[in-house]
Formats: sequence, structure tokens, C-alpha cells
Amino acid sequence: MSYGTYFPDQRHALTLTTIRRERLLPHEALGEVEAREGERLDLRDVVARGALPTRYRILEAAAFFGLKRPADLDKLLLVQAGDEVEGGQPIAGKSKGRGRRLLSPVTGSVAHIGEGRIIVAETPEMVELEAGVSGTVIAIRERRGVVLEATGAVLQGVWGNGRISVGPLRMEPEAGLEQLVASQVDIEYRGAIVVTRRPLTANGLKAIQAMNLAGVVAPSMSPRLMDAARALPTAILLTEGFGELRMATHSASFLENLHGRQATLDSVQPDRLEARRPELVVNVPTRAGERPPEPNADAILRTGTTVRLTRGDQAGLVGQVVHLPKTPYSLENGLRLLCAQVQLAAGGTAFVPLANLEVIGQ
Repeated sequence: MSYGTYFPDQRHALTLTTIRRERLLPHEALGEVEAREGERLDLRDVVARGALPTRYRILEAAAFFGLKRPADLDKLLLVQAGDEVEGGQPIAGKSKGRGRRLLSPVTGSVAHIGEGRIIVAETPEMVELEAGVSGTVIAIRERRGVVLEATGAVLQGVWGNGRISVGPLRMEPEAGLEQLVASQVDIEYRGAIVVTRRPLTANGLKAIQAMNLAGVVAPSMSPRLMDAARALPTAILLTEGFGELRMATHSASFLENLHGRQATLDSVQPDRLEARRPELVVNVPTRAGERPPEPNADAILRTGTTVRLTRGDQAGLVGQVVHLPKTPYSLENGLRLLCAQVQLAAGGTAFVPLANLEVIGQ
């Protein structure tokens, strides 16, 4: 391997670039595209609508009541095939409410009764897909969605909780997210995407839910909070990772400069088979005919490249590559690895293994 062929990890932090994004319904959804090629869309415009396929719940009713003969279930039925049912509604048992009663686990309709079983078809979930950015439709994906092109700022993170939201970008109050619950002047934060430099805590997640925030951009949180974060309807993006990491100065300054602008927070969950990264996108107006450059997805490591350290005691620091030794460098831990010498923005230089670097702002 040589530096000329080394492609480092990238997380874009671009103040103005050409953004091209696919907006697609889930693979399993049955839908129709409502936008047209060449159409100019606002970020709230619906580009496609669809329905997720019906899911069937098979209930072993005879076993539930301890019946020896499946035919005996007929005497306990409170519904018939084709009936609409609500989640929690009794569908079998004593009609006067005494004794055990089998409840429907979902809202839907009774699809089948027989062989001691009751099959309930869940009501299909309808999906509306919004554009997410203000841009132009440059391609149609049949029955799935569109490809949009826009101009704006992009900041990519390392983890998201699988939600997407739109709202004005706000910096947190000086006392932190937890202060939002008790604050009497918090109306500006409702429905906003709030940026905090502090790691998220359990109390912070409670504040997010209580304030009905659209989204939160935070540096880090304990991995023990992952399930709680996924359960929230609020989009959450981590810029640094898991643990007690504070937000890198570079990322904080980037977000402060976008304070007050309408933003889209797409906190997609990382997946080995998914090329998307969790990101914050802010539309930035340009002059007529101006087309900012697209992100360079094939950047190689060179002297002068701006990088971010991703591991070790200096994780989160930003600097510039000043030297690329042609031979492995001996680190303090005894390992000999290909490294880059980085001039840190905070002062001083460091030899950093290539695997611990990522390119930003490309």
C-alpha cells in the first residue's frame, strides 16, 4: 500500500456544496411517485406515498384456552372472519366477560378462523416520503422515489437513531438541554433541531421527549442509552461517537454559523450494506447559475489535507497533514504503522496511524 492509493474515511463538513440525494420508500413498501422529473420541490413536499405490506398475526386460540378439540373454539368466538378489530379488543372468550379472554394484539381485520387458530391481518402502515431538501428532481425511481439535487451545507455524523426530521437549527441554552424543561422561555425550541456540545444523558433524553424537539445533534452518549434513543420519535445524531466525548471545535463552529436556518436531520442508522451516513443538511441560497462543487468521494491522503483524529486520547481534534513518511513509524506502544504527521489546530504535531484519520470538508 502507498499513500497515493490510500483512501481514508470521510465525513463531510461542507459549508456549500452540491447535494445529490435519493429519497426512497422502504424496499417492502408498495407505492407511487408523485413528483415529476425537473420539478422544483420544497423540503416538506411529498415525493412519494405508499403502504407497507400487511403483517399477519397467528393466534393459537385453542391452546390459549386449553381446548382439547379445535372445534370447541367456535363457542368462544366473539368475532367472525372479515370483522374489523381494534388492538386490545376481545376476540374470543366468555361473552359476559368472565374467565379468560383472548385480545387482538393489533388493529386490523380477522383474516381467517380455523384449526384452533385466529389470524389477524394488521392494518397496513401508510408512508409519506418528504423531499427533505429544497431542490430539483433529476431522476425518478419507479414506484420508490426520486433523486434530488440541491445546494447547501452538510455535516455528517457517526451514529443516528433512524429518524428524520425538519426544523430550525438552534444552539442549546447555556445551562444545557435539561434546563429546557424548567425554562419559561422555551417556545423557540419547540419543533427545533437543537445542538448540544455536551454528551447526552438519560435526563437529556427525558428533556428531549418533554420538549417535543424535532431533532438533536450531540457529540456522544453512553451506549447504554441506545435503545432509549431509538425509541424516541426525535431524530438524534452523534457527531463523535459513544462515551463521554465533547463536540469537536470544528463541528461546533460549523453548526453555530448555521444557527436559525431551516435544516433536515437524517439520522439514518449505520449499516454495513448502507452507503448513507447520518447527516444534517441545510439549504443555503446561491446566485443564479452558481453551481458549487460536489463532494470529492475519492479523495486520497495528501499533505495539506484537513483531517480529524477519530481514536485515542486526541480523538475529535482537527489538523492538517504536513508530512507523509514513506516507511512505517514507530509509535510509543511499540507498533510500527504507516502514519501521517498532523499539525493540530489546537497546537503541536502528532504522528497518527492512517486508520485513525478521516478526511473532513472534501
